[in-house]
Amino acid sequence: MKRFLIFVAVLIGILILIGVVAYLVVPKEKLLAAVTPKIENLKITDAKIDEDNATMLANLNVHSRLVPIFIDSLQYEMRLFDQTVCKGHKRFDTSSKKGKVQTLSLPVTMNHNKTRELVRRQVKENEPVRVIMKAYTDIPLLGKHTFDIDKKVDMVVPALPGLKVKDMQIKDFGLDNMAMVMTMEIDNPNEFDFYIRQMNYDLVLKDFMISKGHIAKDYLIKARAVTPIQLTAKADTKKPLKNTVKMIEGKTEYPYTMTSHMVIEPRSDVVGSVDIHAVKTGSVDVVQQLKNVAETKKKKKKAKKEAKKAAKK
Repeated sequence: MKRFLIFVAVLIGILILIGVVAYLVVPKEKLLAAVTPKIENLKITDAKIDEDNATMLANLNVHSRLVPIFIDSLQYEMRLFDQTVCKGHKRFDTSSKKGKVQTLSLPVTMNHNKTRELVRRQVKENEPVRVIMKAYTDIPLLGKHTFDIDKKVDMVVPALPGLKVKDMQIKDFGLDNMAMVMTMEIDNPNEFDFYIRQMNYDLVLKDFMISKGHIAKDYLIKARAVTPIQLTAKADTKKPLKNTVKMIEGKTEYPYTMTSHMVIEPRSDVVGSVDIHAVKTGSVDVVQQLKNVAETKKKKKKAKKEAKKAAKK
């Protein structure tokens, strides 16, 4: 047992000696190049998108090479077409590292007014995201060191889909509601298909009508394409008879405001589910449909009266 302990002590001493000699003989730049951590497996999760901002987590794995390296803080900047789309700074605790792999979750916030067109251009041109980082680390033998990392990565930045009410088919209207089928176009600018797993919406047509509804099934929306979906809904109307007459006698198109909440699930390995809040405005022609429905109801009422008269004879 004593001999074994002596052997282990000698072996450790030799390894330390080799490390010291390497540190003294090998240029520091080469040592740093050999121990510079490797970054891979970048994935977007917890994405939330509204009309103005997109927030998400950029998750990446940092692999130690010759010696174990722990990154205790990171300063980062992300660029698209050499324009900054986000930047930040974050500290990490030891629980983020397991073995030689440290998982970093970086909060990302983007302003759509600045990045929307860059993201759409990225999809068309398949442009990688340039990631510039300062990693503050503690390295055995070398001590504390700051790594300057400048790398292009295939990071997919999800963009806000476009929503437009293309058509509104009014099937019937009564004293306090309307039954209708809306056709909505979903414009997906992203490079991935996605499923709409959940969608709730409120639609206000001028000051006449309020409609609330949700999708009854999942829809697959293709990448870089416009896909129509149909929504069946009932709308409450304010002063229905009076407003129906006003609408029939008024303009052919009426403005609407639609507020929606969607949860989409991308068909992508690098983007998780995305929570989307959107407010869209536009106009839609409902006048001719109201006239047709009103005329149909009038004919049915007239036919019913004539049938009663005929039955009395």
